[in-house]
Amino acid sequence: MSSRASTTTKTVPGDARIGSGLPKLATTYNPQQRTPPPDNFGHIQPCTHLTSVLETKAHDTVMATYRQAVAVSIAINPLLLKHVVYTLKKDGLLVPQAKLSEYKSQMLLCGECQLCNFYLVFICLQCPHVGCYHEHALKHAKDHNHMFAIDSHNGLLFCFQCGDYINHATLNRIRLGAVANCVGTDSPPETEGEDAESVAANYVKPSSHAVQGLKGIVNLGSTCYMSSILQTMLHNPLVRFQFFNNDLHYFNCASQSHYHSGDDQIDESSACITCLMDTIFKEFFTSTSHEGAGITNLLMTAWYKNQLLAGFQEQDAHEFWQFLLNEFHSDYERVARKAGVATEPCKCVAHATFSGQLESSVACGNCGAVTKTVDPLVDLSLEVHNLNNRSIYDCLDQFTHNEALDVKYKCQSCLEETKAHRSLRLKKIPPVLSIQLKRFKHNFANDTASKIDVDVDAPFFLNLTKYASDFNEESLDPIDSNKVYELFAVINHTGLVNTGHYIALIKNSTGQWFKFDDSVISHVSHDEVKATKAYLLFYIAHNI
Repeated sequence: MSSRASTTTKTVPGDARIGSGLPKLATTYNPQQRTPPPDNFGHIQPCTHLTSVLETKAHDTVMATYRQAVAVSIAINPLLLKHVVYTLKKDGLLVPQAKLSEYKSQMLLCGECQLCNFYLVFICLQCPHVGCYHEHALKHAKDHNHMFAIDSHNGLLFCFQCGDYINHATLNRIRLGAVANCVGTDSPPETEGEDAESVAANYVKPSSHAVQGLKGIVNLGSTCYMSSILQTMLHNPLVRFQFFNNDLHYFNCASQSHYHSGDDQIDESSACITCLMDTIFKEFFTSTSHEGAGITNLLMTAWYKNQLLAGFQEQDAHEFWQFLLNEFHSDYERVARKAGVATEPCKCVAHATFSGQLESSVACGNCGAVTKTVDPLVDLSLEVHNLNNRSIYDCLDQFTHNEALDVKYKCQSCLEETKAHRSLRLKKIPPVLSIQLKRFKHNFANDTASKIDVDVDAPFFLNLTKYASDFNEESLDPIDSNKVYELFAVINHTGLVNTGHYIALIKNSTGQWFKFDDSVISHVSHDEVKATKAYLLFYIAHNI
């Protein structure tokens, strides 16, 4: 709200006014981490940088600035808006909510590009700067060494040096006190429609062990291909977020009650992979048991959905991963049609997390005209048979290099049949990029299969800038921060082609790597991860 027009009579401590001398917005932050009040942010600890600042004379200034920023956070929070009364300072007239929304759209803008970035904007704790999520907030922090900013949506503090949210007992009391004050109570407001007694009776706080999801899976006989893929899904933060917020499927799939009732009698009519995964997520992130989980229902459901998976023989992990994605998509379309929800654009787990686009460019050898086509991309399958391919970058270079077509090409420009060259580029990189290293080779001469067991270096951070279709070779900056991806999961195949074993190596939210070998989980070092001969690699966007 502009200081020229209005202020709040109740909610803004210290007569702070939106758009006046408040420190404006700035920084980077993950929209998946939003949690409306009431919240559980009290467990977030301060970092060493904040602790050192609060021990100086700047303590009081930090607290005062934070109070003002919390006022902005309350003023734009849709869950609290109905509890807040704003009036014009000069005559006391009420300010309608539509006017508040207008003020919000005017004031919560990046100072450089004037974008609100869906309100992913932050209040710099040390100056009145407002920066957009993607670019100018981080640039401001680096240029001016302003390491702290306040998320205008939830009032949390963000440390640029740590790259994460931080909190402090005093700051938390200020934030929760302002929220409680806005509804005239001594405690934070409850979510609309919730009954406190019902919540207390039905909610059990999961143990610290459970919230990490560190639970093994019992091998039921050559089912390690399922276990390893399942672990990568369970510990993929974007997939986990989708399943924890999958109300559309939960309330519209008839099989949901069947799976949650614990009924082990799966049949063709009740088999649903998405419902099954929902129960698996619930078990892994709420169970207090340290014993390995059983996947009998997964086996039976998969068998009903795909007869090729029936039996206990060794299967390909990559094919099972593709099977899960296809089922996620089919299940979404089914329940969306039932609920009357549009299926385009598709918002299923598979498309939201793994879907990208691949651009193919064919250049005519006669006139030089280039024809471009764009195809959907779910994963990249990269050749490793060439011994020169010693790193993922070498594999990507080979995948995207300019190659001559084996057949004559009919040019749409000069209408001649001539030689042509084709190259591939990433048109749209998905939030999670899955890479398959083609280690299994079929020998057609004797109808046998062999395994290519060469070392391929997989970097922990993968720069995909030059493999994108919009890459400018003349650019002075070889790194686009939005195209840097971070390795978070690896699947390794040991042994021979038909008698091997799958193991998953996965990094958790604290940066620790764990090895999931069926029901056994152990901590592994970065060196052990680097030494693994990966078959499947999962990279997540470093900046989301």
